[in-house]
Formats: sequence, C-alpha cells, structure tokens
Amino acid sequence: MYFDFAQEICDTISAGHQAVIDIRSLRKQMMNYKELIKDDSIKKEIGRIDSIMTKIEEAIYQTKLKSGQDMLNYPVRLTNKLAYLKSLLDAGEYRPTQQEYDVKAELEALLYKQLEAFEQVKTEMIPRLNKMIRDKGLETIIIKGK
Repeated sequence: MYFDFAQEICDTISAGHQAVIDIRSLRKQMMNYKELIKDDSIKKEIGRIDSIMTKIEEAIYQTKLKSGQDMLNYPVRLTNKLAYLKSLLDAGEYRPTQQEYDVKAELEALLYKQLEAFEQVKTEMIPRLNKMIRDKGLETIIIKGK
C-alpha cells in the first residue's frame, strides 16, 4: 500500500516535470523563430502561446528558485507540494492516512488540470501556429541576417 501510494506521487511529479521540460523546449523553439521573422501576427501568436505556457509552467513548478533559500521567498507549487507529501511518507513506515490520500487527490487534480491545459497547447495551439506559418509561406529554417 505505501509503495504504490509513493510511486503514484513520484509518477505524478515526473509528469509535471516532463511538462515543464516540454514547455521550455517549445518556448525556446518559438522564441528563436520569433527573433528571426518579421511577421507581426505570427509574433503576436507566439507571445500569446508563450503567455499561456508560462502560466501553466508557473502553476506546476516554482520557476524563480535559484538557490535553496528561495523556497523561503517564493510560494511552493504543485510538484513541490507533492514532493513534500512524499517526504512525509518517507519519514516513517506506516500506512498513508486518509488526510494524505485526500491531499494527494487534491494536488493531483490540480496538476492534471494544468497538464490538460498544456495538452491543449500542444494539440490545438501549436498546430494552428504551424498552419499560420505555412499559410504565410514563411521559411521554417531561417539563416540569421536574411
């Protein structure tokens, strides 16, 4: 029982962290492209998508953490809260309490809501942006200075 509960928490945290990694990868690609194109409507769409991804990222993970002391200065986010819940479990060898199950369920629901929002970005917004780029006949590989 304990192992399954702890493993579920770890899996949920991993899903959140993977979303943050994916968001940062998409952002880097979009910002590199935005820097090289001149089309304002595409730049505006990239900015809009980035704004949505930033809200998702900041709900999942505290992006302002630079040192161990920063946890005192900035609020913890969903993956941090789940990690703390797991650390409470690791402190002993007892069954998870009902309160721990309740907290886990609440935090997972909030995290999965963010993951669903990111899935919408990946399946709807990014394809729409790619279509905008194709429809305008813009280059996909741009040599800087061109």
